[in-house]
Formats: sequence, structure tokens, C-alpha cells
Amino acid sequence: MTVLLLAVLAFALAAVALTRRRLLWGVAVLGAHSLVLAALYFALSAPDVALAEAAIGFGLVTFVYLLAIRRTGRIAVAAVECRPLLYPEGEEVVGLVWELLELLAARTHRELELRWVERGEVEGLLSSREADLAAGDLVPSARETAFPRVPLLPTRIVRVRRGKGPLGAISGSREAERLPRGGRLFPRRGELLEALERGELGGAVVNLLELRSFYLRGTFRDAEIEPLEDADFVVLFAPDEGELAEALREIMTELREKGEWEELLRRYL
Repeated sequence: MTVLLLAVLAFALAAVALTRRRLLWGVAVLGAHSLVLAALYFALSAPDVALAEAAIGFGLVTFVYLLAIRRTGRIAVAAVECRPLLYPEGEEVVGLVWELLELLAARTHRELELRWVERGEVEGLLSSREADLAAGDLVPSARETAFPRVPLLPTRIVRVRRGKGPLGAISGSREAERLPRGGRLFPRRGELLEALERGELGGAVVNLLELRSFYLRGTFRDAEIEPLEDADFVVLFAPDEGELAEALREIMTELREKGEWEELLRRYL
């Protein structure tokens, strides 16, 4: 009877280990499976085999798997700077999206490898798989609709005018697609801001976070604001990273259920 129970338990643990989505839990169950096998061998009067299974199956193999998980790989992130979502502060990286990415790395047992890029580089990096995901100042353009995505925050694209002259926008962005003929494109938000402050532009097409940062600098005060369309800040994923996108969706669902998402929004926004 004991042998039968141990055999059934070993089979059940093997099935559970194979169906775990989180690798760490799968390895933990696999370790328990090895201990049950050792007990089964002992019950079958094979103590030497039981000892070998406990030492190698549970001890050595579990350790090797844990070490392999730690070195499974990295999440290559194409980061577009955007306060307060994702931005450098000294040698650190901070922001609302950064906290989500750290949770994603912990969930998937991978390390984050951050690369600061211009907005216009995102599509190429994801298409070529040089980046697993892109985050930060990302309102997806029409060309990026095919990439897996996880919406983060609602926003709005607006046209802001404070004088005569062409309008400006960030190259490669959704805002650039709403730029009228004769508009000027800039690779970075800072360069757009400098052109506005020098009086080279009569306004810009921006999202609400860009408008907020410009307003805090005094750039767009007393300007005329025209809403163009509602949109979302998102995290974009490479075409073959659907599972990574699903893991981030699960994290955000858990944060909302626990009320922690609202706390993050209050802290950063």
C-alpha cells in the first residue's frame, strides 16, 4: 500500500512540475518529486538507490536547475526616456514603468538589460529582435500596431500652438503622424523643447505627459490646445515575445486586485 501511494504521489508531482508556468515553482516541485522517488526506492528495499536519488536527484540536480534559471537570459529593453514613466536618475533607473519591469524580470527569472534609444529606433529594434520589449515614451504608431502590447496609461494626443511657425513632433511617434505638412521632426524630446524655447516653432503635437513636462518648464503656458485623439502609453514587445507580454498583463492584474496599482500611480503621477 505504501509503495502504491508513493508511486501515485511521484506521478502526480511529475505532472505538476511539467505544468508550472513559473520555472522556480517547477524546480521546487521537481525536487519534491526526487525525494518521493527516494522514499519509493527505500520502500522497495533499495536503500543504495534511494540514497543516490536523494543526493543526486534532489541535491545536485535541483541546484543545477536553480543555477540555470538564474542564468536563463536577459530581457533586452529599448528604453525611451520619459518622466515620470522611465528615466535615468544619476546611475539609477527609476519610474513607474521601471517598477513594472523589475517585477517582470523577477517573475520570469531573467535580468533586465536596458538600452536608451530614440523614439524612431523602436520599430526596427523590435522587428529585428534586438530588443525583447520597448517602454517609456511609447504611444504606438500605426506601423507598430502588429506588435504585442500591454496598455499602461490613457493619454491624449494634442496640438499645441503658441505663435506663428511650423509645428514640431518626435520622430517615429504617434504624434508625428498627426503633424501637418511643413512640420519638423526631432529625435528627442529635449531637442524639441530647445527648438520651442528658441522660438523656432510655433507649437507642437505632443501627448499629455510631454505637454505636462513642457508646461512645467513654462514653455506652453497661455498656448492654445486642440485635442486630436485619445491613446494609451504601452509596453511594446517583439513579435515572438507574446508570453512575456502575458506575464506583464498578469502582473498588472495582480497589482490592480491588491490596490497597489493606484498607489504606484499616486507616487509617480
